[in-house]
Amino acid sequence: MKVRFLTVSAMIVALAGCQSSQEAVKQDPKAAFGRCMANVATWNITAKHEATAFMGVSAASMPTVFCRRLVDAMLSGRLTLSDINRLQTNQSTDVWRIIKGK
Repeated sequence: MKVRFLTVSAMIVALAGCQSSQEAVKQDPKAAFGRCMANVATWNITAKHEATAFMGVSAASMPTVFCRRLVDAMLSGRLTLSDINRLQTNQSTDVWRIIKGK
């Protein structure tokens, strides 16, 4: 499934918003998770549906699963701010694999 620009933009905002720095996430993962959930809550219905389909999860669980995957990836070091920067410039990154749960 091809993710539309709208969803990509929404995901970048959520990534940037909930992952202000790897150290901040490590210091307070619950707060990072909360910021991510707050960002996802602002997405329009189209972005939520597209993210749900892309991730292969239910609409009800998508926000929690999305944010859990991102926060866990930051905590483990699998996702860094450089990955987010590469995403914004269309360079290769594992962000999409992380979001899909792979």
